[in-house]
Amino acid sequence: MRIGIDIKAFKNGTTGIARYLRSILDYLQELDRENDYFLFSCARSDYETRNPRWKKIITPWRLPGIAWQQLVLPGLLRKNAIDILWAPEQMCPIFLSRKIGVILTVHDLVCRRFPQTSVWSNRMIQQHLLPRAVRRSDAIAPVSNYIARELESAFPRLLHGDTMKPVYNGSPEWTPTPGYAAGRRGNFLFFAGNVEPRKNLARLIQALEILLRKHGLSVPLHLAGPAGWKNQSIHALIDSSIVKKNIAFLGYLSEEELKGEYQTCKALVYPSLYEGFGLPVLEALSLDCLVLTSEGTVMQEVAQGCAMYFDPKDAQSIAAAIRHIYDPAFDRSNYLDEKAEILRKYSWEHSAATLLSIMREVHERTRRIPRR
Repeated sequence: MRIGIDIKAFKNGTTGIARYLRSILDYLQELDRENDYFLFSCARSDYETRNPRWKKIITPWRLPGIAWQQLVLPGLLRKNAIDILWAPEQMCPIFLSRKIGVILTVHDLVCRRFPQTSVWSNRMIQQHLLPRAVRRSDAIAPVSNYIARELESAFPRLLHGDTMKPVYNGSPEWTPTPGYAAGRRGNFLFFAGNVEPRKNLARLIQALEILLRKHGLSVPLHLAGPAGWKNQSIHALIDSSIVKKNIAFLGYLSEEELKGEYQTCKALVYPSLYEGFGLPVLEALSLDCLVLTSEGTVMQEVAQGCAMYFDPKDAQSIAAAIRHIYDPAFDRSNYLDEKAEILRKYSWEHSAATLLSIMREVHERTRRIPRR
């Protein structure tokens, strides 16, 4: 097979999609020594190819990446006689020969479920082009069963046949540092993610205020991650809050700094209203970190019994969960005994192997179509 991959996500190298792409590509390079891979992008990236059958094709483009994808990428695929295109950013060229099989990864449907929490340009692209991308694709690879169900509900007439198979995120290959002891953890809560409306930080702040006012419980909170967008209201809320002095903005952290926070916090608190997968949950579990997160979301699929859940739309519920873990009688081991089983289930190597099997299945179907 001649496999093309759209890697323009590396333009924004710290995003969740970029991390997903990089992790699967690394394992694909090791797993597959038979097929030829062509990595297409409109901008240079630092991603390294070690497999001699892999090649990067960069065509600099000053216009938005979506324009490059729709206008330039189809010609590059034809020129390089590509058999299979993997589109990891839930968007693919709409007008493309049916001889080229397309595998579309879908990370979330946030632009449909919570449009008010999405950047305007991305919302327009997803709302108008995603249905067409789903229709054009030969296989859909959602990142979770949760997203698979949402796709079936959102596009029942567009999905055709047995075309959907999840390709999950993997757990990080992290282990606690030598000498780690749960009893030496700090007293602060930790949040990892963009500071944006969907992450629901306003209700988390309200929960901390409830704990201080009603119970006299002063809880430190560390916030780590990119600035995000539409975050003026959360900053204004914190600036006027009675818990302001307890909140520390850490900004973007290196991997080692991030691991340090997971290993020393009392718990990860992740009150997001909506995620496609929720990778911080696996990051936390890999470092023996207790997880408090939102019920009724994909995080329940991922963490199962290895997390404490609250209603993310109710600050009182968030406060109750937090108060519970500060009770001297609380036993964190009740939520972490089965974490190894969860982490084994989500492996980047297994995800890469699943994607490769989908590529082979799609190639079998499409190679019978006469090339025009």
